[in-house]
Amino acid sequence: MVLPKVVFEREVQLFKFWFNGALQEGIHFANELYYRLQEKPAPLRSRLYQIGCRLSRNGADVVLTISDDRCSLWANLRNQQVAALAVSERLALPSVENLLASQGHLPRTDHTAL
Repeated sequence: MVLPKVVFEREVQLFKFWFNGALQEGIHFANELYYRLQEKPAPLRSRLYQIGCRLSRNGADVVLTISDDRCSLWANLRNQQVAALAVSERLALPSVENLLASQGHLPRTDHTAL
């Protein structure tokens, strides 16, 4: 079983990028680019880790970053599941809910991504 990578936020390079008319947050880690799926206060780190485990189990390349006060779940921008959900210029980057729904774990909540 592949587990999500967990790294300290200070070990990644944060950057911003423009996508679909909005500024997005990303990281550069281990020669890969990721975008932020979710951010939570540090005490909720285990919830994001559980989501990361489900995504990893289904082939998604995800990273969990942690700091003293927050944690974030990131998805690889080159992940084929992510790319398939974001092919249209009109679509936003997939949310964690839509990634899980595409893998059969949750019902879709964002009907614009269909």
